[in-house]
Amino acid sequence: MEIAALIKQARRDANVTQKELGRRIGRSRESISQLEAGVRTPSFGSLEEILAALGMQARLELEPLDADVRRQIVEHRHDPELPGRVYFAVEQIEDLADLDFRIEGLAAAALLGAPVTAGDPQVAVAITERSTEWLADKLRRERIRLRPASWMGAAWPRTPQEAYDLIEAECPGGWIMVRGFFHETPVRFAPAEEVARHVLVENAERPLPVQPLHEIESTDRNAARVLRLLREQAQDARD
Repeated sequence: MEIAALIKQARRDANVTQKELGRRIGRSRESISQLEAGVRTPSFGSLEEILAALGMQARLELEPLDADVRRQIVEHRHDPELPGRVYFAVEQIEDLADLDFRIEGLAAAALLGAPVTAGDPQVAVAITERSTEWLADKLRRERIRLRPASWMGAAWPRTPQEAYDLIEAECPGGWIMVRGFFHETPVRFAPAEEVARHVLVENAERPLPVQPLHEIESTDRNAARVLRLLREQAQDARD
C-alpha cells in the first residue's frame, strides 16, 4: 500500500481527524494533509510515530518484486460493460465513429484486460481528407475547445488543411477536446498507418479498434508497472 494511503486509512480506522492527529504528534493539520496527499513522504521513524499516535504499528514483510502487481493481474475480472461505455463515449461525438480511429491510453489497456482504471477514453483519429473536413466543420461550429485559444479571430481556418495545421501548431501533443452531447472527449490526429495499428475488442455495437498493449504508456506509477509486467508476460509467451 502507498504510504499516503496507509496513513489516511489508519487515521480513519482510528476515527481521528487530521487536526487531532497533528496535535498528538506536534504537527499542523496542513502537514498531515500533505502526508495523506503524497506531497510529502515521512521517514520510517516518522511513520512509526504517526501510527503509534493512532494506536497502531507497522509490520514489514518481504515479497518478490512486483508480486503485488502480479496478484492484481491474476485476480482481475474484466468488466463486460466497459466496451459498451467506451463506444458510447465515441458515438456521442457527432460523426466521430464514422472516421478511422482507435482508442488509446488507459482505456485501451483496460479494454485489453489490464487491471487499471480506464478513465475517459482518448481517441486517435487518422489524418485523412475526410477527418480534416470533419475537424474544420467542428471548429466552425465551435464544437472543439483549444488550449490556448490564440487561434481566434484572423487565424480562423478556411480549409480542412488549415484546420489541421492549426491543431498541430496550437495543441501540445495534438490533443483537442471535442464537445459531444454530454461531455468532452480528448481527440488527437495521427498518421493513418499509426491508427491502423490496433487490436479489435468485441462489443455489441461494433468491434472497437484499440491501441496495442506494447504502445501504451502511463505516468501513473501503478499502471506503468501493470503495463510493463503484461508486456513481459506477452513476450515470455511468444518466446
